[in-house]
Formats: sequence, C-alpha cells, structure tokens
Amino acid sequence: MAKKTTVRDIAERLGISPATVSFVLNNRNQGISETTRHKVIETATRMNYRKIPRTDMLGWLRIAYLTHQIQYFNFNTSFFAEVYNHLQRQASQAKIELSLHEFNPEGSTEEKYLQLQQLQAMDMDVYICNSTKIAEYFTRHGLKVILGQGGLNPECVNVFCDDYTAGKVAAEHALKMGHRRAGMLFPHQVNSPRFNGFKENFIAGGGSCPAEFQWRPPYNHAEAEQFVRAQSRHKALPSLFYCFADNFMFPAIRGFAANGLDIPGDVSLIGTDNLYWGRFARPAFTTVDLCEELFADQLIEAIKHTVAGKPPYQLAVPVRLVSRETVRRLN
Repeated sequence: MAKKTTVRDIAERLGISPATVSFVLNNRNQGISETTRHKVIETATRMNYRKIPRTDMLGWLRIAYLTHQIQYFNFNTSFFAEVYNHLQRQASQAKIELSLHEFNPEGSTEEKYLQLQQLQAMDMDVYICNSTKIAEYFTRHGLKVILGQGGLNPECVNVFCDDYTAGKVAAEHALKMGHRRAGMLFPHQVNSPRFNGFKENFIAGGGSCPAEFQWRPPYNHAEAEQFVRAQSRHKALPSLFYCFADNFMFPAIRGFAANGLDIPGDVSLIGTDNLYWGRFARPAFTTVDLCEELFADQLIEAIKHTVAGKPPYQLAVPVRLVSRETVRRLN
C-alpha cells in the first residue's frame, strides 16, 4: 500500500516550512505570495495529496455544522435537515464552505478532545450546533459558536424557533375551527415550549386539555403508532390532537385508523414543521410552519456577525399556521 503524501512531504520537496504548505492547502493565504501558492498546489497535485484547495474558494469561510447524530439530523427530524438544505443552497453565494459533522457531547473526555482536534485541524471559522452541551464545550475552548435551535447559551449567538408561539397559533386555529376539547402527542423525552404554548392558550380561549389525553408516545415511529392505537381504543376522545411534529402525524393517523377512526372526520390533527411530504399526504397536514428558509437566512447573518467578533445575541424566528385538511371545522 502506497504511503500517503503528507504536508511535511510537500514542504520538504519545495524546501519551505510545513506551516506555509498547511496555510496554502487550507486556504489561509494571507502574506503568502502567488508564486509560492501555485507551487504548493502544483506539487501537492503531482504528489497525489488527498486534499487540494479550490483556487476559486480563496477568502471563503469554513463552517462546521455539528450534531450529536447525523441519522437523527437527516431522518428523524425534518426541521434540521431542511435548515441545512437551505444553508447549502445559500452557501456559495455567501462564500461559505459548509460541512456536517457528528460530535458526541456525552463521550469521554478523551473522545471529545480527539473530535475537537480533528475539527480544529480542518481550520473551521465558525461552528453551528443544535445542542447546548456542544455549544458549552466549544465556547469553553474559545471557539466561535452559533447555537441553532437547541436551547440557549449566553456565550454565543442563539437562533431559535419561536416554539411557544408555534403552540399558540395551533391552539388559536383549533379554537377558530370550533374545537373545545383537545389532546396532545409529545414524545416522552421532548420538553418543548410548544407544549405550554398550545395548552395555555387553548385553555385561555375556553377549551379544555384533559391530562389523560396529554399523551407521551415513544420517539420510535413504529412504537408510537402502537401507542396511539392502544390509547385510542374504546375511549371518548377529544375532537383534536396537537402533535409535537409532522413526523408524528403519520403514526398518529395509522394508530387512529387501526381503531376505525377517520382523520379529520373523527379526530382532527395539527402538526408542526410543515414537513414536505405532509402537503402531499391524504389528508394533507394542517401544520405550523417553522420557516426553515428564514431560519437559514438568520444563520447566515449570525455567521457574519460572529466572524466579525461582535457580541452574542438571541433571535426567535417567527412561525405561521398552514391550514390544510387534517382539521375539521365543527362550528
């Protein structure tokens, strides 16, 4: 097996310092002549170095998006995947090189430090994360961090959805459509302001939200379907349920249908996220749009703000109700 070319190999071939080679290969060319830069790139190419910088990306920002589990990020939730997709679409125009990485904040001290060193070797300008624990770890090491939907950290910029208002607008729509008794479907490990936003405003508007129908299903969708099926059997159900996210609408619909209950004829549903497939489902989902594209816009602005060394701030991105077919009008 051929030996991999290293930065030191290239430096020795050219008779220059490894630091100079590293700066060029990582697009950090300040103070380095064009002649030297081209020599480094040409030599690295001839020596089959694994990573050659794009000459048209000089001056771009390197941004690492960190998440605890990429599978969760891409599959189990539509919100983060949509935000990241919008960021990718906007990155080139904003001169941003964006990459997605896993970082386990629950790992051992040695594991976290190794992950940190690997990321720092990539010479990132800013780290975006969706976990307060990740944000705390990286700010503690003096790195520039943006926390995007995952709690609050006073040491960095915080961009988050207005989750309380998401629950509030769902409650207002339910009341407007004539519903006066509602249940809720929130996974047992999720503590979101959406819960209180819906419950408090639905009750304040004259409705009731009985504790026995504030269901906490498992996060696994197959298990959630069985949970809804078991809970909804032989009961006088509320006329409407508010779901934590659109991806819980699918198991809810299947669980209710297993007991012969029609959506929205027997039970109405409101979700959150404005999931892409929800608009094509039958019935199409009534949902709260968390405005992922606007959220991505605000992350771009937060990146510019953070790179400029400006002080942290907190920004709640607005939400809106999208009325479709899963809510029946009762009045």
